[in-house]
Amino acid sequence: MRPWTLFIFMLALGTSAAGAGTEINADRARINYMLNCQGCHLPAGEGVGDIPQMKNFVGNFLKVPGGRAFLVQVPGSANAALDDAALAELLNWMLLEISADQLPQDFQPYTGPEVGQYRASPLSDVNAVRLPLIQKIAQLPE
Repeated sequence: MRPWTLFIFMLALGTSAAGAGTEINADRARINYMLNCQGCHLPAGEGVGDIPQMKNFVGNFLKVPGGRAFLVQVPGSANAALDDAALAELLNWMLLEISADQLPQDFQPYTGPEVGQYRASPLSDVNAVRLPLIQKIAQLPE
C-alpha cells in the first residue's frame, strides 16, 4: 500500500493524516480550485491551448528535483489570493484529486510554512523552468 493511501483515507474521514501536519477541507479546496485554477486549467485539470494539462500528470513533478517548488512558484500559485495554508490545502487536494496515481510513493503533503518559503521566489520565466522538469519526468522509469 502506498503511504499516501492512508492520507486519502484520512481525508475521506475528514481528519488529517497522522504526521502529515495538514488537513484538507475538500469542499473549501474545491471552491478555491474553481476560483483560482479552473479558469485556465478547466474543471478537471485538462488544460487548453498553451495551458498545461494537470490531469493524470501534475503529480509527476513531485518525483523530480525542483518540481515540488515549481508547483508553488508558478504565477497561478504564487500570486493566488490565498494564504499559505489555504494554498497548501488546495495543492494537496488538487494532487490527490486529479493526479493521485502519478504521486511518488513517499508523497508528503505541502504545509503552509513550506508553501510560504517557495512563494518567496516566484518564477518570472515559467517555461525556462518547466521544460527541464518535463525532460526529467520523461526520463523517469515507468
